[in-house]
Amino acid sequence: MYVPWRKVYSWHCVACGKCCIDFKPKLTYYEYLKLRKTGFVEEKAGRYYIKKINGKCPFQIDNLCSLQGSLKPISCKVFPFLVRKKPAKNEDLAYYEYDGEEYYVYVSTYCKNTILSKNPTENLKKLVKEAIELVIGRKREVEWITWVQSSKPKV
Repeated sequence: MYVPWRKVYSWHCVACGKCCIDFKPKLTYYEYLKLRKTGFVEEKAGRYYIKKINGKCPFQIDNLCSLQGSLKPISCKVFPFLVRKKPAKNEDLAYYEYDGEEYYVYVSTYCKNTILSKNPTENLKKLVKEAIELVIGRKREVEWITWVQSSKPKV
């Protein structure tokens, strides 16, 4: 379930990898073109997705993604955030103004690290801004929406 970002107190990634197992990332057409040679993409009703192999993302190694930089889909870069130009409903709590434009941002409650409250932290506000910047192409690489250093898997 997705909730408006203003109903979320905080969120952080610990690289558990569950989202790579339970979600099927939607791809833009450009992402589809970049990844189709891998054989791990599929089309359904004019939409493109990463195909699950044995119940998980084929690019997942242990709990981490092997796709980095421009190969990593936007939907993966911004998860658990969902950025829209129109609200799901008349949803003032999802509203976020960025560079004079209106956006509506939602956060998945699927992730166990999504903590609900009506007083978002400054860090969450920074994450929402970055999600918008990634979706609209103002930013290409993730800086804040990433797993925390303390949870880095031991290699």
